[in-house]
Amino acid sequence: MSTPKPPRPTFFEDTANDRLTAIITALVTEVAGLSDRVATLENLLAAQGVLSPDAVDHHVLTEQEQAARRARHAALTDRVFYVLQEEVDALKGQLGA
Repeated sequence: MSTPKPPRPTFFEDTANDRLTAIITALVTEVAGLSDRVATLENLLAAQGVLSPDAVDHHVLTEQEQAARRARHAALTDRVFYVLQEEVDALKGQLGA
C-alpha cells in the first residue's frame, strides 16, 4: 500500500511560481550531477591516455551525432515542461480549441 505524498511546500502567492521553482530546482540538480559525472569520465579517460584532456572541447559532431543530440534535447524539453504543456492542453480543452 502506498503512502500519500506530503503537499509540496509553497513559497509564493501564485502557485505557478512554485511550480517553476520546482522545475528549475530539479534541472539544477540534474545538471550538477551530470556535470560531475562528465568531468569524472573526461578525467579518467585522459588519465588512462584514451583521450587528450581537450578532446571533447575540440570534437566536431557528425550529422548523425547532431541529429541524435537534437532528438535528446527535444525529449528532455518535453519531459521538463510536461507540467506546463499539461496546463496548456487543459486550457485548449476549455476553450474548445
